[in-house]
Amino acid sequence: MAHKYRDEVVGKRFLSVSASSKLKLSKISEWGWKAGVIRAATHKDNTNKDLQVLVEYDGLEWQKREWVSVYREDMFKVFMVESGLYWARRPNPHGSGTLLWPALKFTTLVARVDLKGLQPLEFLHDQYLLFSSDSQLQPYKEWDPGLAGGLRGQAAAEVREAARVWCEAQDGQRILLTTPSVLVGYRVQVYRSEGTTQFYTAVIVGYNETNRELTVTDDTVLEEHNEDPCLLQMRLIGDGVVESIMRGEEVGITPRRSRSSVAATPNHFPPTARRRGGESGHQHHQHQLQSQGEVRKLRRNHIVQTTPSSNNNKGKKSSEVKFLMCC
Repeated sequence: MAHKYRDEVVGKRFLSVSASSKLKLSKISEWGWKAGVIRAATHKDNTNKDLQVLVEYDGLEWQKREWVSVYREDMFKVFMVESGLYWARRPNPHGSGTLLWPALKFTTLVARVDLKGLQPLEFLHDQYLLFSSDSQLQPYKEWDPGLAGGLRGQAAAEVREAARVWCEAQDGQRILLTTPSVLVGYRVQVYRSEGTTQFYTAVIVGYNETNRELTVTDDTVLEEHNEDPCLLQMRLIGDGVVESIMRGEEVGITPRRSRSSVAATPNHFPPTARRRGGESGHQHHQHQLQSQGEVRKLRRNHIVQTTPSSNNNKGKKSSEVKFLMCC
């Protein structure tokens, strides 16, 4: 089954056009499109007129990130965020003709110009941008060699891996938001919205049922932080962790290293849920059963099982994108 649309914008790719741009629909590919990743947000409601997002732009160092006000009138003519992954037709970059390729479709937050039904599609791996009026897109469920018949060899392997990474990110985010109680003891990578490093690694040590915030212990400074995965990008880390959680398995987790044990070989142990204050043993057991039920519910929804992959700026593509008008 295809991944369901998720409301939160953190971790998603975006497309934007500056409000200062002079736009002609016939030259949509020349609108000065910018693309990148949303790392943090100020509101959970994407329609809030005060919404600001912290963005990193393709082709620029992450230190040049900036907070932008999505709905401010003098900011954008167009602002879109990814909404799903689809099989879409594009020119063959390795030969003649066209072929099917997984591509991100976008939903519009701001549109101060009529796109006349044209839909931007960003293809995985090479971030090729195409504007199409094709309404017969097929939702991406899993890698299908039949649909991807035009892709072969190394090119097919690279595109398939890009699709796997995208699917794993959706599964990981859904787990962080819907089943936080099963994550105590697991390791995460957390975006640092302030400071000189882009991400920090941490261990989840608790969660708040009311606001769904996770309490994490920073590996670097050994301090606790309360973070909301709806407002700040977080990623589960560890080989096979997301897939194992989806299967309801316990995974050996590498514990955080203290300053006194950096040179020691770490032990591996399964995560154990922390008992909340004032909770009896029976209540704690019932809460664990409820958490396991949530994971089973996710599995029944056929979330695609994948293995995690680190998503960083290494090997990032140039900010130059290619365009094609397609009717």
